[in-house]
Amino acid sequence: MITHTQNSGAHILTLDDGKVNALNKEKLDALVAKLAECAGDLAPVAIRAKKGIFSAGFDLKGFAAGPEIATAQLQAGKDAILAILRHPAPVVTLCEGHAYPMGAFLMLSADRAIGTEGEFITGMNESAIGMALPIYPMILGAARLNATGRKAVATSQMFAPHEAREAGYFDQVASPDEVEAVLEKVLGEMKGLNPGAFNANKSAMNASLIADIEASPLPDFG
Repeated sequence: MITHTQNSGAHILTLDDGKVNALNKEKLDALVAKLAECAGDLAPVAIRAKKGIFSAGFDLKGFAAGPEIATAQLQAGKDAILAILRHPAPVVTLCEGHAYPMGAFLMLSADRAIGTEGEFITGMNESAIGMALPIYPMILGAARLNATGRKAVATSQMFAPHEAREAGYFDQVASPDEVEAVLEKVLGEMKGLNPGAFNANKSAMNASLIADIEASPLPDFG
């Protein structure tokens, strides 16, 4: 499901389950494990997915499988967000399609998030599908989204790519024919950073956010 390659001194993690990348505990745990594997050389990491859809969000079958599995799936999502926020090297996300909630959370966690022009939407649609978000994406959204993006969490407004950039999900949006060049440029910028200084500054900037997310409770499915 996750392909790990290296390109010009950067790690490239590609998510592709052959379907819509619905994220369950197994897949999220695998992402955390891959990030841990990448940490040793302090090289930048890019997380990307198949064209058309980055992720359909959490696997809804996990939430229907009972309290234990549902809780474990939400904990795995929390762990993935924390792994990105703590990662000692830059983490870049590249979205070439739709990014529904858990996919959108990964965009918000990254050091640089790149979207792609197209008929795609990104955001949190839980109100529309009859679900309440756990606390940790609320904390993440409050820290990374602007006022429009924060209000949209309750109204389930989803955003086209340039709107998603304005709301705070993406830092930049590339045209489809420029995606590879933009990713290469961004990774080049990240490789030019001093690793020790980057890690110190990222750790300090994310410290309170990490603490708040760690302390946030998961829903009681009982």
